[in-house]
Amino acid sequence: MGVLSLEIEKGLYLGIDFGTTNSVVSIYNYDTEEVHTLKIDGYTIFPSVIQFDEDDQSKELSRIFGIEAKEAAIIYPESTIASIKRQLDSDEPIMIRVNDREYTFEVETIVSEILAHLKEQADIYIRDELNIPGTFSGCVITVPANSTDKQKRRMKKAASMAGFIDEHVYLRLEPAAAAIGYAARINEDKKVLVYDFGGGTFDACLLEIKKREEEPEISILSTFGDNYLGGNDIDQLMVDIIYNEFLRLTDNEIDLFDYSKDDGLTKREKKMAIIRMKQIATHTKEKLSSTHNAKIILAPFIQKPHPINIQIELTREAFYNHKRQHQLGDLAHVFDKMKDMSLVNLIGKTIECMNKCLSGANMEKNAVDEIFLVGGSSAIVEVYNQIVKEFAMEPYKAMISPALSISQGAAHYCNQIMLPSMKGPKVHEQTIHSYGIEIAGRRYLEIIKKGLDIPKEGLEILAPYTMETNFDGLTSLAIVVYEDVLPDEFARKFVYEEGVKRLAGTTLRGIPAQTKGVEKIKVIFRLSRDNVLTVEAISVGEEDIRTSLTVDDLYEK
Repeated sequence: MGVLSLEIEKGLYLGIDFGTTNSVVSIYNYDTEEVHTLKIDGYTIFPSVIQFDEDDQSKELSRIFGIEAKEAAIIYPESTIASIKRQLDSDEPIMIRVNDREYTFEVETIVSEILAHLKEQADIYIRDELNIPGTFSGCVITVPANSTDKQKRRMKKAASMAGFIDEHVYLRLEPAAAAIGYAARINEDKKVLVYDFGGGTFDACLLEIKKREEEPEISILSTFGDNYLGGNDIDQLMVDIIYNEFLRLTDNEIDLFDYSKDDGLTKREKKMAIIRMKQIATHTKEKLSSTHNAKIILAPFIQKPHPINIQIELTREAFYNHKRQHQLGDLAHVFDKMKDMSLVNLIGKTIECMNKCLSGANMEKNAVDEIFLVGGSSAIVEVYNQIVKEFAMEPYKAMISPALSISQGAAHYCNQIMLPSMKGPKVHEQTIHSYGIEIAGRRYLEIIKKGLDIPKEGLEILAPYTMETNFDGLTSLAIVVYEDVLPDEFARKFVYEEGVKRLAGTTLRGIPAQTKGVEKIKVIFRLSRDNVLTVEAISVGEEDIRTSLTVDDLYEK
């Protein structure tokens, strides 16, 4: 790592694919000029799971992570947390119970605990295996292309809490990161549609790769995705099949998902049973990607109020066409989307996202040169079948596992940050969504358009016209910021339209009291290359009296 030693004072950067189900971390090896995926606790694919325990004497909490935590969930379901990434957009606290004591955490605290473990293990690896002094002070964390501003901010906060230096934390889009490795191998002019199907989210991202002698250039033309469509939802289809059999064997007398019902099982016993179902569901789903038949055996499944043994012979075709019937602990709005849906239907929804992504770039299917599969769920056979049917082409098969490609792309980003002079694919960052504010009549005033290039120093845009006070003597004005997360098929007119999400509201105070219309308000939006937003509002009057407020953290105001 001789080249790296020249830059060691900058710190080391870690490429992290923090997934809903699993996480992967990679580094750029400067001796071999290749990306290397690290083993965390012995595994390159590391379950994003944490389990808490309590010291008998001190009552302090301890933690275990990854495979051990996933396995411990069967015994300690109430103190184990999985799929935390899906909660980044929620304001609900995370509750756990350890030895009859309840603990409450913010979502980003749990994310930071897992990131801190990944960082600690990576630090040990480079010290013991690569003989590099120092620790990882920076990182590139990949996020879904359809991430909201709130999710991105919370991820950055979690990375800071995990021990990474604030200004050394970068967020990059998952499909763009995956495409870096692709572009490095396929250095030619191409329009590539990235199909990114992970554990919790789906993203379609249209990229244009332009061949250059030394370093290919990648531009993001369009994105569209679903933050609540992923491998977890396909697992739930398998759980639905198992639960159907359980209900048949028990004559519908036991409801595993109703913890208050007195049906012979305790809350803890029900949670243990649910986790066993989910674990064998995941295993069986993966098996049916390579075989046409699988056996599900849970014997015994429960012991009381009387023993129940579950045995199911399942074909791939039966699994793919099974329609979801039960809520299975999902939130009502999630179940409403999934009820009566089969795996074939869910894959069909990913194809719809791909078409909307193309529509966002005003591009026809036949203009796509390559479809690139990313994410562990893309290994499902039905994905391949529907892509071939819809696009009349076979998707590109990467030399590396789709589950590793995002993290390895993030490591390429790390290389560019640490040593900008090094050769390698370059990504032109662009705005993913449009942003704006609410004006009179609940109208939506777009300030930042989707698809704008973001320079290295970030993007700064002044609202197209100034606001003004609409009452005499007004000394404060509400500033409410919105994000439009749907494709721009037509201009949004009102903030209550579908796809327009309220980010936050704040109040500009200290406006000099004047006759209505005298005081003018300028609003400035600034967007970093991470697609993270700050907003500034400035009051400018006839006497040049200015009052400004910078919204540095929209979610804590």
